[in-house]
Amino acid sequence: MDVHESPKVVSEVKRPRGRPPAHDEATRRAQIVEMAREAFSEFGYAGTTTDIVAARCQISKQTLYRLFPSKEDLFIAAAMTPAQDLLDLPRPEGEDVAMDEVIARIFRVDSAPAHGALIRTVTGEAADIPEMAEALALREIQQARSCLIDWLRGEVAKGRLRVDNPESSARLLMDMMFAGMSPRGGWDNATARKEHLGNCIRFFLRGASTS
Repeated sequence: MDVHESPKVVSEVKRPRGRPPAHDEATRRAQIVEMAREAFSEFGYAGTTTDIVAARCQISKQTLYRLFPSKEDLFIAAAMTPAQDLLDLPRPEGEDVAMDEVIARIFRVDSAPAHGALIRTVTGEAADIPEMAEALALREIQQARSCLIDWLRGEVAKGRLRVDNPESSARLLMDMMFAGMSPRGGWDNATARKEHLGNCIRFFLRGASTS
């Protein structure tokens, strides 16, 4: 340091101490949640560790535990995907595309989101997932299913679909689609997974189409 440099200048160039600004911390939390969602989807609840999440986020475990004190807290944050993000519903008024394309848009087939695979973790590993985390995640799944039931009923009323039991049909469609989104499904690539999801939609429409 130049001996003639004023203390004021030195203080201005020093890095700030203490916790990061709130907006930086919010960004970091969002990044951790996204990485955790991908890890839980890929490895399941039992196979995911805080070491994996910290490494993917390129942060220390100390930083991770400051924001999320336990793996359960991390899973709850990752699983709390709002129902409107699980399914793209309601649909816009006047949507004029083929029914298979509408369903593909509802399930966001083009992006095959990680939260779709996370649903398979919640429903398939209930014995390993803490009860509170499972209950909170299932609440969002049930809300999304309720939105899909309402959409199916509306399409039946318009004469675009024919289903005798909207509740059962919604469950069937969600089970098929979300199972196909799982990274653990053995797909060679995203194209193969997308083709499978298209087959699921066509299979559903064979029994539900009015044409």
